[in-house]
Amino acid sequence: MKFTTRTFATSLLAGAASLFLFIEPIQPAAAASAPPPSAPAGTKPLSTPSGVRSPPRRPVRKGAITRSSPRAIEPTAPVSPGGATTVPAVGNESGSATIPSAAAIERALSMPENADLRAWYESQRDFTSPRHRIRSLPFDQWSDDQACIVRRDGDTKFLRNGCAAETFRISASIDQAWADALEHYFGYPEQVLDKVAYRPGDGSLAAIEYAVAQSFAQHGILCSAERIAPDHQWILDRSAAALRPVAKSIIDAYWHGTRVSLSARQRIEALASYVQNAVPYRKVDDGRNDFVKDGKARCGLRTPAEVLLDGGDCDSKSLLLATLIRSIDIQTPVALVYCMNADTPHMCLAVGCDALQGEQCISVLGTPMVLIETTSDWDIGNVSVNLDVKDAEAQPLR
Repeated sequence: MKFTTRTFATSLLAGAASLFLFIEPIQPAAAASAPPPSAPAGTKPLSTPSGVRSPPRRPVRKGAITRSSPRAIEPTAPVSPGGATTVPAVGNESGSATIPSAAAIERALSMPENADLRAWYESQRDFTSPRHRIRSLPFDQWSDDQACIVRRDGDTKFLRNGCAAETFRISASIDQAWADALEHYFGYPEQVLDKVAYRPGDGSLAAIEYAVAQSFAQHGILCSAERIAPDHQWILDRSAAALRPVAKSIIDAYWHGTRVSLSARQRIEALASYVQNAVPYRKVDDGRNDFVKDGKARCGLRTPAEVLLDGGDCDSKSLLLATLIRSIDIQTPVALVYCMNADTPHMCLAVGCDALQGEQCISVLGTPMVLIETTSDWDIGNVSVNLDVKDAEAQPLR
């Protein structure tokens, strides 16, 4: 298999802050102008649909929701504004952020229109795990034909005739009670923002925005005045430890329990193979049609443990792979990549491991990172011709 036939160069990126970055595509090492070689003898093509590369434009971030503004309600009587405390804030252009006083927050939450927000603001603030309910993973077996690939030509891969895909099996389980509880805790009730209001001139707008942001952040959601989006780092941090035994089982099965020290690239190959080939692609809609019917919106995202149990789409599977990697490797850089797949907002993963000649890479914080597609069985560094990363954005994960 790949274990004895590949050598890797050392190029790892130091840990990156959790922020969005514009990224530049890196041309593959193989000359782009060279004509494609003819198919080697004894190979067979496996074709997938190939489309025209989408025009350059900034991608629509998968999972982001444009937020409507709070309603302004005229005050019935003059109200003196509450005091405020200024504290440093990383990323704020002025170097500081204003935190409304407790009195200002209380006044804003006391408005009848903000009753739903107040109930949620004062509800459970920390995630607690219920009693264990262990469940074996439903996708304990998967196949991988990477060792049979002779070459690729666009979206067509050529396999060696007579070469059979290798089958792997793992024995792993996960605490379903914990997984379900985290999935329910993640997200926000949609009705919270439907009625939220403030009174102009009395400081209630700042107090409401602070209460909203704090409440959402406690449940893995980033909420600004303009946008609502999942906090991927929050989800990864709470999921990595629970997924560590699964990651170790996958790596052990993929490399047949070898006692030889594996490189970061080899461990990632195993985890990517499982996420691509074992975990099914299943579309995740917003809270109205999500797997969890509890009236909460989750920006079209599932938490990693639930994806392991039931499948997910591009951003859910990309975050799952990032979490599996981080569960056993705290140094190799990983970044979620917001890009376009033809005309559809898409997400894939970029990893700062060794890249082989001709593999698709991007530059994140000035360092090359290799792309991994999680929704189909492309091997590391190979993506569909429909995937456009020219104007993509990257979100490094710690």
